[in-house]
Amino acid sequence: MTAQLTPDALRRPGWQLFNRLDSWLLAPAPAERLAVFRILVGSYATIAMIVSVGEFARLADRPAVQFEPVGIANLLEGPLPSTALWGLFGLSVLSGFAFTFGAGFRYTGWVFAACQLTWATYHASWGQMLHFEHLVTLHVLVLGFAPAAHAYSVDAFRRQGSVEPDTRYGWPLRLAAIITVVTYALAGIAKLRIGGVEWLNSETLTNHIAYSATRMDLLGEPRPPLASLAIANDWVLQPMAIASVAVELFAPLALLGGWFRRAWVPSAILLHLGTLTLMFVFFSYNGLGFALLPLYRLERLVPERVRAHFASSDAPR
Repeated sequence: MTAQLTPDALRRPGWQLFNRLDSWLLAPAPAERLAVFRILVGSYATIAMIVSVGEFARLADRPAVQFEPVGIANLLEGPLPSTALWGLFGLSVLSGFAFTFGAGFRYTGWVFAACQLTWATYHASWGQMLHFEHLVTLHVLVLGFAPAAHAYSVDAFRRQGSVEPDTRYGWPLRLAAIITVVTYALAGIAKLRIGGVEWLNSETLTNHIAYSATRMDLLGEPRPPLASLAIANDWVLQPMAIASVAVELFAPLALLGGWFRRAWVPSAILLHLGTLTLMFVFFSYNGLGFALLPLYRLERLVPERVRAHFASSDAPR
């Protein structure tokens, strides 16, 4: 027997919530918004890959016994040969530039996404889990398989006519936004799951700050600028600890937009600035605001003169 969805059933609170979620997720967006996201994320990811050249050199000489594969690196029987690793670096950089400029994006989009995923999992297979690599990787994966080069790209210059706002340009941005806030929420849940309510008192945060400062002292490096001040005035650390967990747990509220987003985004930036100045821990993709980009109408970042130039270039010839 097949159930029928009557008009009365569709008006029930559960279905109304589902319909609102569906409408939000599949709402049309301009191609320019997704294109700006591609350019900014592609620029960050490509530069980060180039800056990681030292890591490629370091892993090329590591003993195989230290290799503990995670993710897709489990497909490997052992570490990549040096030539293959440097080949991955070269392909990553070249496809990263093509990804950013939107050249041959039908192919370079997923190639760069595959390179980013391969490097992130291979890098993590040597015992050092760098969480800030994972969020940018997920965003690149979303963009690499989306129509993110239909505007502000080399490919768009070759196409005649402009493109109208469409669902296919909106859902990748909303998916990227969901991924961002979920990673924050999971971080907050992990803190409470592993450390319990101890995360909410000043002692735990004081210990983390003191450990970081002591480590810097032993290495002969400068202490984080606010570490000594915070330890001497540890009464401020409990509200800071509570605020940091709250920022993470309530991150999904930023998806509602409005004052929720206006309150949460600066709070998240302050959280990252706090960990930088107190412990020299900084997730650049998040702290510099790249992870928060899909929450905004990014096409507004493009100057009017530039938009007019692209609009005239896209006009049918």
